[in-house]
Amino acid sequence: MERTSVPSDRGSRLLKAVASVGVAIEDDDDRRMEKSVLAFTAVFTAVVVTPWAVFYYSIGRPAAAAIPTFYVLMTIVGLLVLRRRHEDSVLRASQLAMFLVLPPLAHVALGGFVQSSAVILFALAAPVGALSFTRVHRPWIVFVAFTAIVLMLVPLEPTLQSLVPSLDATVVTVFFAVNIVSISTIMFVAMGSYVRSRDRLAAALAMERDRTDRLLRNVLPDAIADRLVAGERPIADRYDRVGVLIADIVDFTTLSESVSADDLVHDLNELLRDFDALAAELGVTKVKTIGDAYLAICGGPSGPADVTALADLGLRFREIAGTHAIGGRTGIRLRIGIDVGPVVAGVIGESRFLWDVYGATVNTASRMQSTAPPGAIQVTDRVAAELGTAFELTERGVIEVKGLGPVHISYVETRRPPA
Repeated sequence: MERTSVPSDRGSRLLKAVASVGVAIEDDDDRRMEKSVLAFTAVFTAVVVTPWAVFYYSIGRPAAAAIPTFYVLMTIVGLLVLRRRHEDSVLRASQLAMFLVLPPLAHVALGGFVQSSAVILFALAAPVGALSFTRVHRPWIVFVAFTAIVLMLVPLEPTLQSLVPSLDATVVTVFFAVNIVSISTIMFVAMGSYVRSRDRLAAALAMERDRTDRLLRNVLPDAIADRLVAGERPIADRYDRVGVLIADIVDFTTLSESVSADDLVHDLNELLRDFDALAAELGVTKVKTIGDAYLAICGGPSGPADVTALADLGLRFREIAGTHAIGGRTGIRLRIGIDVGPVVAGVIGESRFLWDVYGATVNTASRMQSTAPPGAIQVTDRVAAELGTAFELTERGVIEVKGLGPVHISYVETRRPPA
């Protein structure tokens, strides 16, 4: 088994080496594909036509033999330039020109269509190459040129046959078969290389699209991400009923000043990662974090608002925070505020866009959070009414809230067990 795998490994390494000739680090996937197809086609064609040069010399046709010899030499020069400069313009131009011109010259040197066994078919590589690797802006022009050359050679057939000594009929027939197989093999290999490179590029693009989509859905709700990908602009919505929760770490500023940057970011990330997982579990939409503040909503693009999910989220946040530490300080406490009502939501910005929510409901939830005692989940009467008897609430009473005036508020203590 080991012996049989060695040639296969060598062949694989050889193919990779040929495909990577002239590839530069800064080349994008398109350029890598073009260079790979170009180099592989040129090398394979040179290998195929080399025996023809040897055979033409052996039967005393030096003019015909000089043509594939010239192709091989020019291909070597082009590949050396490609490898040294990582620039494929010389090889691309020379391959296109030789594919288009050299087969007609061999056709003339061998005495026409019949005596050359249709060697003109090799010129078909020119329009195919124009489509796959030569960056010709109008490849149909190359095909028209190929067709014109073939048609111009038709009336010259009697003259060419009279100028060149005839080959044995059997040799001509064999050459017909070999030429057909050779050009078919070159076309198949060239297009196979192109298709493989294209498929690799398509797979790479698909992976990049998936990665971009995942990143997009990490910062936007799925429904908003779908609209953004579909090209909708602007994205702005008004929702009549959305629950808004804002949580903030108590004394975070003091904590942040006594902890190294690495420890602060690490510990905060651990806490917020658990918050994210819990929000997803409860079907709550995370909107954003601002420093240590966490903003989440229920309702809006995700469907009807379920304020009980926000209350559960707040209670679980409080439990989770108590198990975490920041800079060695354990028992992290939160202030949490919840309100429900109308909001406006939309995507803001172009380069670093953000889907955000705005309005009095958001401001009220923020005031509920900022005026809450450490460890408390403070809610408005609107929220308390919707929570009903499913949760144990404690009235705080009426307090003066900046920008809102006197507001009657309550605390969410715990969820009552089902009856």
